[in-house]
Amino acid sequence: MNFTNKNNYRTLSLLVILFVFYNNGFSFQNTNDTIILTLDEAKQMAFDKNPSLRASELGTRAAQYQLDETRGNLLPHFDIGGTYTKNIKLPVMYFPGIDIPGMPPMEGGYIEVGRPHNYRATLSGMMPLYSPALYANIRANRIEIDKAREEFRGSKIELGFEVKQAYFNALLAKESKEVMQLSFENAMENLDFTKKMYSQGLVSEYDKIRAEVQTENIKPDVMEIENSYKMALNYLKTVIGMDKDKPIKLDGNLLDAVDLYFSQFQILEPESKLAKNPDLRQLDLNMSMMEQQSKAIKASALPSVFAIGNYNYQTDAEDLSISDYEWAESLSAGLQISIPIFQGFMVRNRAKQIDVAVKQMRYQKEYLEDNLKMQLDNIIKSLDVAVTKSTKAERNVKLAERGHEIAKTRYASGQGSLLEVNDSELELTRARFNLLQAKYEILNAIIEYDKFVGNEY
Repeated sequence: MNFTNKNNYRTLSLLVILFVFYNNGFSFQNTNDTIILTLDEAKQMAFDKNPSLRASELGTRAAQYQLDETRGNLLPHFDIGGTYTKNIKLPVMYFPGIDIPGMPPMEGGYIEVGRPHNYRATLSGMMPLYSPALYANIRANRIEIDKAREEFRGSKIELGFEVKQAYFNALLAKESKEVMQLSFENAMENLDFTKKMYSQGLVSEYDKIRAEVQTENIKPDVMEIENSYKMALNYLKTVIGMDKDKPIKLDGNLLDAVDLYFSQFQILEPESKLAKNPDLRQLDLNMSMMEQQSKAIKASALPSVFAIGNYNYQTDAEDLSISDYEWAESLSAGLQISIPIFQGFMVRNRAKQIDVAVKQMRYQKEYLEDNLKMQLDNIIKSLDVAVTKSTKAERNVKLAERGHEIAKTRYASGQGSLLEVNDSELELTRARFNLLQAKYEILNAIIEYDKFVGNEY
């Protein structure tokens, strides 16, 4: 190639540039490159993108703003206003039967006061000095903030549980697919061996046909479990808010996950099992908030004391020459007491309604506690069963693997039949599936327990 040619020189330059970019870690990659997804990354992605969680977080902020609004009623409130009045007929004051020295006799016993044009500017202020209803509302708003925070925590626990469950489901589907693929490879290997033996006249045509049928029968199972794995991945993507067309690969396996979660698992003491349960805590906060609302309603029937003040700046005039006006000022301050006397029994009946609602919630709490305790007991029993199944399944897998090797050896030496090989292969596959299922059940029981006792995320 002649590199003195300009086109060849450009080609060489482009190759050099691509080589430099490649060796510095830059390459033109497809945006659909497979993502290696860990469980922690999946949870964080869900926490960042889940709209319900974001809405719950905003609820906490709204509750804080509501408290700030109520607190604002403790501060002085000022209003400024102004009026202009055109007196088409001047107002009058009556002095019946009285003659005022130096003034003409009053016709009809009254005298006109004021001037045609009146201007007034007013600054008024008020500040509560004692308001039981306001203080009760502030306490209710504080409970509302705690309730919003607990709802956010509960939403996060629930979402974390859904992500973990979806991730472990996908792991189960992935490893089940691997088991089925291994079974298919064993069947293919057995078929090849049987064909060789048939060509040498060592086995009958029936054995060859049976090996072919056995292999073909596994193919639909392989396709079905492959589809199940794709569906599990798509569901996981939906939960964490990922584009379903983005390819992902799960990091880890059920065995490592069981070892990690089981080593950290701890059954709480009976009295503290449900202390952090989100549903119970939200119910407790709802009751506290309603009790505080009842107190606020009852407090509205108590006296309230306010400091008040007024400043006026005003004038009267015969014409509209504002620059020539003489202005007068007045200032006043005092106390205003508001004492509710009778409101048609509305306050009492409204408070009674809330008190009845609180009693209903107490009954609901008792029922919920009993239900949760029963579910926790069932979860622990399920965990015990799953652990026992896992121990036995591990032993069965080892036995099935040994049996499968013996069956193949016997068949190869002419002492066994193809039926023994197929049966041993079937039992091995079943044992491996049972082990995976037991591991998954352990994980599922642990994360369900964590959700019920309120262990975070």
